[in-house]
Amino acid sequence: MEKIPEFKNVTVDLAMTFSQYNLPPIHDALVIGKRAKIGAGSVARAFQEMTPGMFKLYRIEHPKIEALLVRESDIRKIPEKELISRILACAEKIMDETDSLHVEITIKVSIRERIELE
Repeated sequence: MEKIPEFKNVTVDLAMTFSQYNLPPIHDALVIGKRAKIGAGSVARAFQEMTPGMFKLYRIEHPKIEALLVRESDIRKIPEKELISRILACAEKIMDETDSLHVEITIKVSIRERIELE
């Protein structure tokens, strides 16, 4: 996994929006409940056909959540463990095992450097 380049004073702002899953396809992530109408494998295969290599499926050990489908480009900006744990922490509070939640993620990377002029 690529890291953010070494800069001084780097901050990362993370915002997430959750909503019921509907077509058209997801934007950033999809949280799939254990008893959702469509299973994680079917969703992952469908998205692989529509958008090859754009999303990664994570099988989750959780009482309500079967899996998480996340946009690969978001995982390159924030370490996957950090991003997944934050998504799951929010999702588990607002869903039951029959839900599939669409997640919109906004990531802003701010870099601030000071340059001394001679």
